[in-house]
Amino acid sequence: MAIRVVVVDDHPVVRDIVRIACSGVPGIEVVGEAEDGESALELCRALRPDVLVLDLVLPGIDGFEVARSLAVDAGGPKVLVISGRTDEEAVFQARRLGLAGFVPKTLFVQNVAEAIEAVARGETVYTNEQERAALEGLGRMVRRLRETSRLTASLTDRELEVLRLLAQSLSNRQVARRLGISHKTVESHISSLYRKLDAKTRVEAVARALAHGLVKHEQLDERIVGNET
Repeated sequence: MAIRVVVVDDHPVVRDIVRIACSGVPGIEVVGEAEDGESALELCRALRPDVLVLDLVLPGIDGFEVARSLAVDAGGPKVLVISGRTDEEAVFQARRLGLAGFVPKTLFVQNVAEAIEAVARGETVYTNEQERAALEGLGRMVRRLRETSRLTASLTDRELEVLRLLAQSLSNRQVARRLGISHKTVESHISSLYRKLDAKTRVEAVARALAHGLVKHEQLDERIVGNET
C-alpha cells in the first residue's frame, strides 16, 4: 500500500516541492495539504495519513502544538519535521516529543522522499549532530529542573507572595499594604529574594523567577521596569 502523506507548510512553493518530489517515487501518495496548524489537525483526523510532513513555524498554532495534539490520538501519523529552524532547542523539542525526523529546509529537496520512506518504516531521521544537540538540550533541561527545584525549596511562602506582587509592578509600600506587613519587612523579604535568586534588582529577580516558572507570564506587568521602590 502507498504511504499516505499530508504536507503542512504556510508557503505553497514548499508544499509544491514536496508533492513533486513524492510524485516521482512509487509508493508515496500526497493525500492532503494545509497551510496552518488548525487545518493540519483537521486534515490528519479526517484522512489518517501515515506520515505528516510538518513545518514548525505556522500561522495560528505552531508545528510543535500540532504534534502534541496529534500525539493523543491513537494511530496518529509519524511526524517528519521540515523546517527553516535548525537551532538546538528546536531539535531537542522534536526529539522530546518523539517526532520521527527533522530535515532542514536547506536539504529537504534532495532528501524528503527518502526521509518519508524511512519514517514510514519506523526509522528515525536525525543526523549525528542533531542527536548530540538533543542530548545537550536534555542536559540543559535536567539542570534547569534541578535549579528550579532548589529555588522552590529555598523560598518561603511569604517570599513567593512578595515575588509575585513585585512581578505585578507593585511598589514596596503597595506590597506592604497588600500583605498587611511593614515596609521594613517587605525590604527584608526582597533582600532575601535577591540573595536566593542571585539578583541585584527586581527586574533580574522577576526574570529569574519567570525562567524557573515561579512566576507565570500572565502574572507579569511590564511596568515593573523602573518601578523599584
